[in-house]
Amino acid sequence: MIEDVISISTLMICTFLATTVVGIFMLQVWLTDRRHAAAAGYWCLSMWVGSLCTILFALRPVGPPLLTVGLGNALGACGYALMWAGFRVFDRRRVYPAVVLAGPLAWSLLYLLVPPVTGDVNNRIVVISVIITAYSLWIGADIWRERRTEPLPTRVLAAFFFLSHGIIYSLRIPMAILAPAPIEHGTAYSAWFAIFSLELFAHTILAAVAMLVLIKERGEALYRKASRTDALTGIANRGSFLDDMQKRLADRSPGTLMIFDLDRFKAINDTHGHVAGDIVLKRFSARISAGLEANMLFCRFGGEEFALYAPGHDIARAEQFAEGLRREVEALAISNEGRDIAVSVSIGLADVATFGTDFDRLHSAADAALYAAKEGGRNQVMRAVPTAGLADLAERMRAPVISPVGIAIG
Repeated sequence: MIEDVISISTLMICTFLATTVVGIFMLQVWLTDRRHAAAAGYWCLSMWVGSLCTILFALRPVGPPLLTVGLGNALGACGYALMWAGFRVFDRRRVYPAVVLAGPLAWSLLYLLVPPVTGDVNNRIVVISVIITAYSLWIGADIWRERRTEPLPTRVLAAFFFLSHGIIYSLRIPMAILAPAPIEHGTAYSAWFAIFSLELFAHTILAAVAMLVLIKERGEALYRKASRTDALTGIANRGSFLDDMQKRLADRSPGTLMIFDLDRFKAINDTHGHVAGDIVLKRFSARISAGLEANMLFCRFGGEEFALYAPGHDIARAEQFAEGLRREVEALAISNEGRDIAVSVSIGLADVATFGTDFDRLHSAADAALYAAKEGGRNQVMRAVPTAGLADLAERMRAPVISPVGIAIG
């Protein structure tokens, strides 16, 4: 018989060793970065509570039922409740203390106050199975719900682990009703109970590994994001913008590149200080970001210079869009230490239809148009327009020329 082959006590001891080791690693992760790894604290407690639970289960043949059954199952429910709380924290969702306490408290009250539960192992199986199933399905559903918000590679697999475990564990309920297990050595003794115990052991290992991998994957994702993000403004940096631009230009679709430069920014730093300058950069970035359309690329190119690529925008549409952004920047109300800071921006435009898909040429043309806007009095939008007589020369040089009237010639 399979129940003779699978020793419940041995499985519990193996589970104890596994959860204890994982708990140690979780503690190390939490101590290393408590702010960004708060979920590891809950999962560490979950593993150690589960470790104590499995030790009590292993002692059922010799220990008092109040401890090995009553406290053991209460700790098991508590372990799953803390695991649920950990996943809620991991996904930045609210943790409800009542939900954490509900499972352990429900078990304790039923075991202590309801004689049919206290005295019948199959009734106890039904009660604890309902509790564990509820937590497992809720965990799985929460993990699955966030798959689009944060598509970590292991997320779907972790959701499957918990959802499948919840479904499998729920099958203990009809089995305990339709094929009641006898009690032997302090616990249920039947083939189906042994198989479910083996599944619980496997799930515990898989869940522990999934937690550690999810923490690792999030750390890697944050590192990749940081490498592509400007630290001050939170928008894309030059490197990530250039990478994305190459992909956009490769399909030769229409679009317009815009280069922004904050007017008299050095004077702002000299007059109001570098802290005020940083405030201006952040407010400017936030204002432009709020006005972006879908699929637009926006980055801090360096210093007070920014770049925006508007796919699908011809030069006329892009000029109208840029003019709207210019007016919004001019209307920004920025103050520092009680002093108002006037902000304006000059913008140079160059479109793919005119200057082609070579980024260097496109950028040079937009940069020349920006220079023309600066020379023409600042706080204006200027487009780069090639002149037929110089177009071939500019093509070879890949450097724009500024006409005497301030029009950028690409």
